[in-house]
Amino acid sequence: MRPILWSLVALPWVLTATSCGGEGSGGGGSNAGGTGNLGAVGGGGAGGSGGAVAGSGGLAGGGGAAGSGGAAGGGGTGGSTGGSGGSGGSTGGTGGTGGITSPPATLTKGAPDRFLLKGAVITPTGAIAGEVLVESKNITCVAASCSGQPGATGATVIETHGVIVPGLIDPHNHGLFNLFDETDWTPQKLYTNHNHWTDPVKEPRYTQTVDAKQALESASGPNVACEMNKFAETKALIAGTTSFLVAAGERKCFASLVRTIDTAYNDLETPNIDPVRTAIAVPSGSDATTVCNAVKAGDTFVVHVAEGTDGPALNEFTSLANAASGCLINSRVTLVHGTALQPTQFQTMATADMGLVWSPKSNVFLYGSTTDIPAAMAAGVKKIALGPDWALGGSVNMLDELRFADGYDDSKWGNKLTPKKIVEMGSIEGARVLGVEKYVGSLEVGKRADLFVVPGNVSNAYDAVLAATPSTVRVTMVDGRVLYGDKALEAAGPATPGCEALPLCGVDKFLCAAEATTADKLNQTYAEYRAALVSALKSYDDTVKPAGGPFSPITSLTKCP
Repeated sequence: MRPILWSLVALPWVLTATSCGGEGSGGGGSNAGGTGNLGAVGGGGAGGSGGAVAGSGGLAGGGGAAGSGGAAGGGGTGGSTGGSGGSGGSTGGTGGTGGITSPPATLTKGAPDRFLLKGAVITPTGAIAGEVLVESKNITCVAASCSGQPGATGATVIETHGVIVPGLIDPHNHGLFNLFDETDWTPQKLYTNHNHWTDPVKEPRYTQTVDAKQALESASGPNVACEMNKFAETKALIAGTTSFLVAAGERKCFASLVRTIDTAYNDLETPNIDPVRTAIAVPSGSDATTVCNAVKAGDTFVVHVAEGTDGPALNEFTSLANAASGCLINSRVTLVHGTALQPTQFQTMATADMGLVWSPKSNVFLYGSTTDIPAAMAAGVKKIALGPDWALGGSVNMLDELRFADGYDDSKWGNKLTPKKIVEMGSIEGARVLGVEKYVGSLEVGKRADLFVVPGNVSNAYDAVLAATPSTVRVTMVDGRVLYGDKALEAAGPATPGCEALPLCGVDKFLCAAEATTADKLNQTYAEYRAALVSALKSYDDTVKPAGGPFSPITSLTKCP
């Protein structure tokens, strides 16, 4: 098992935490006005455009309501810059996602370990009308027809009447925070550096949120880290995410649900491999040498760099370039955020074929702007992926993050990113920045059977992904196992120990969370691990009585339209 390099930052997580999602501290500060956050736009075809509503004073103006009809209504732009003092306006709204429909999927039950999915297929070269054959854990055919393949005989057939999509890859998520959201903490103003909002004097409620999270996962406390991770992975799974960088260390219970890609429990190989190292700060000294040696041996290093908009944030790139005699300017190194980076740094990254993870919603939430992706692309940076960061100000899931990115691009950059490009940023590019594209990220023969299905057809396949929500996802498959989907398809899920009902936004769905073993809490159902979290958080609130108010109830799995 390869070590996860969170140890590069001193523990416990204190005032100097250096990443969005890092466990620093935060606090009060003035209620100065700020700039309204952008309302994201739903992807798709023609729809009514959302109105813009300016917030008066404070953090952000309110986003306009999405228009109805069409593939997706346009989200409203956030309000104008607030005046000084006064109460903050609401965060910018999210665009609508209505309009893309297709007949429901149907199931013909066959072999439990072989599946033939029919529909529009997103392949590496584009969308086709075709089929995907899954045998055991692997994809064995992607073609206009796979029905003549030996493995198709007697397989379970899913007529998706929709779009079959590569499983989304989330390369940046501090998942154990995902039982919280913006109702638990919202910064009192916009900042210019990640070290500012973690200051307990400026943002005391953030400190309280960190305290609550750490108390819940502590082995000497409720010890519900496994349940916290499963809850986060459930939020990811129902939105088509099949691999998830959880940034929370190594626990055997992380083997459930989606692939915890940065642990040894990712099921990529047998015996297990752990090819991804992570850190929330640029390493130095002997730590940098250790990372350098791991990168030379083939590991991928994912590190937070240049999060913020000021000079000190930008200077972190120089620190990275100087670490270990320049060893970390390397094709197996991926930078998270890069919000402060300029064309000069992007050119350096492009020359070295480095990766970049873009987290636009979290960036806008904290800093009012985000990484200059058009500049990065113009400089030649090729590996650019999307990741929500966390639910505490970032998107609830990858589908929401793709939609936010699309809206930001349309509003700020003049639609430089096509729907196809944005979907690739959520799938194959996520695999590339993590160095696992050999296994996941696209629908190709020989890769692991990680995929999901949404309503749509060949003509609107990429818009259909941007319009999808957890309640419209028809199937999510991980490692050849159907784990989530429409109630009518439940018979495709594992027979043992079975699945459970999961009503979601008024739609009957099913979830197969429990596994057929009592080891490492892997036999827990969703109802069981959610109940454990509800109880633990309520007990914490009752005992500690946080100054900013209780954190209960835990956040919902998704935000319904």
